[in-house]
Amino acid sequence: MLYHIIHSPFELLSLAQCLSRLRPGQDQLLLSRDAVIAAAAPQWQAQLAALAVPVYVLAEDLTARGLRAGVGEVIDMAGFVDLVAREGNPLLWG
Repeated sequence: MLYHIIHSPFELLSLAQCLSRLRPGQDQLLLSRDAVIAAAAPQWQAQLAALAVPVYVLAEDLTARGLRAGVGEVIDMAGFVDLVAREGNPLLWG
């Protein structure tokens, strides 16, 4: 399952709640919009790096916020489309 987080981890508990449900070898995590802040925030980087699932971070959203990801694989919009085509529709974690 591809889980898609869009909210900042400092605004809502979406990311924290999602992390507790990820299954190694089965799930993947995509961070976009304000959720990309987690990939740049030291207090979240360690948690994301310790996951046994792939983490993807949308490049356009990092750029729009002037951030650089310290963890995860940075993908562009074409990579996002490829990911969805390969994995199916993501579960948007609100």
